[in-house]
Amino acid sequence: MKSRIKNTEECSKLFTIEISRELVNNAVSEVYKNIRKVARIPGFRVGFAPQDLLERRYSKEAEEDVLKKLIPEGYRTAVETHKINPIGMPRIVNINFSLNKPLTFEAHVDTRPNVKLRNYKGARIAKRRISVSPGEVDETVSKLRNMHAEYVDVDRPIAKGDYAVCDVEAFADGKPISKATKNMWIQADKAVSLLGMGEELIGLTKGQSKEVEARLPGDYPDKKYAGKLAKFKILVNNVKEKRLPALDDALAGKLNAKNVDALKKEIESQLFARKEEALKIEMKNQILERLLKDNRFSVPSSLVRRQKEIFRERFEAELGQRGLHKDEAEKKVKELGQKLEEDAKSKVRIYFILDDISIKEKIGVGQNDIDARIEAIALSTGRPAEEVKSYYEKENLLGGLAEEIKETKVLDFLLEHAEIIENKP
Repeated sequence: MKSRIKNTEECSKLFTIEISRELVNNAVSEVYKNIRKVARIPGFRVGFAPQDLLERRYSKEAEEDVLKKLIPEGYRTAVETHKINPIGMPRIVNINFSLNKPLTFEAHVDTRPNVKLRNYKGARIAKRRISVSPGEVDETVSKLRNMHAEYVDVDRPIAKGDYAVCDVEAFADGKPISKATKNMWIQADKAVSLLGMGEELIGLTKGQSKEVEARLPGDYPDKKYAGKLAKFKILVNNVKEKRLPALDDALAGKLNAKNVDALKKEIESQLFARKEEALKIEMKNQILERLLKDNRFSVPSSLVRRQKEIFRERFEAELGQRGLHKDEAEKKVKELGQKLEEDAKSKVRIYFILDDISIKEKIGVGQNDIDARIEAIALSTGRPAEEVKSYYEKENLLGGLAEEIKETKVLDFLLEHAEIIENKP
């Protein structure tokens, strides 16, 4: 077998591979030998069909089998001969196959970049001082009281802040623009209600109705109505008043605290823990920025394209969740073209940097690490650990999970070995 190699990019190689006529003919003979064992041709017993009939009937299948055998073998031999460290599967092109002739083909393959690690230990990073103010605790308490609020039916006109349970019909250009909605809750507050209509309901009582005009948003899903003035017919079925629970030991008990003081201390502790985690992420990001600055090298273009596509799909999904129209979302994604490219390159570079650090510092991922992460996922999602593990196995996600764990362990290692400069208050 002969092979030549040349660089197409810094992290891409092109193999030109030739497999000798003798190896091709031997492979062809072996394939037809196997075909003869099972071929059913009228007039001949299985295993005794003549070669010329086999070649006429099974030439295509035989060629496919020969190529399936010889191309992977030839590629593996070329990789070993030239001592290449490939990434992913090769792209096979320009296959030339004929009986009694050498088989030739080309293989495009990406290779692992040559990373020469620099300055990965002892990075100088800033650490903010963090604290939790009484106001932040009070804000969280307020949110908890709102979560446990009761909505009580009242027999009086709607006041600001009340909730009206309504049937709503919407019209534009004299035509319905959607199906009638039954028992929609509308808060009587312009700032938080649908199209600011809530305040128009103040003063109405149960059983009363009102027509309200409001302009539809420019990104309204049905484009022919976007930006138009719409008329809403609103019938009040019920009026509800929001009543907050008292901040007392009874509420604290519902929230698994001994009393109000204990509740506030637990809230303070949780808020501080969240800030600590956010601070840790912030410091790790500083380390990543330093690694990217000090370790520059080219990365495989195919991995960059794949990562860019992942970023694009994720960004489009986020814009869709915000209610942005598809055309507008695609426009914003297009505007981010160059940034997505640079972000993708950085992501791929970081992968190789952290992977090389894990090799150099012997930071591995064991089964205990994976089991612990699965337990954490199960706890956060409220699912049994076995169910989570089964899902990751079925969807072939365990490899990705192991990579995430390894990245976390490497960054924890780098943070431990960083020079941390604590900011003065």
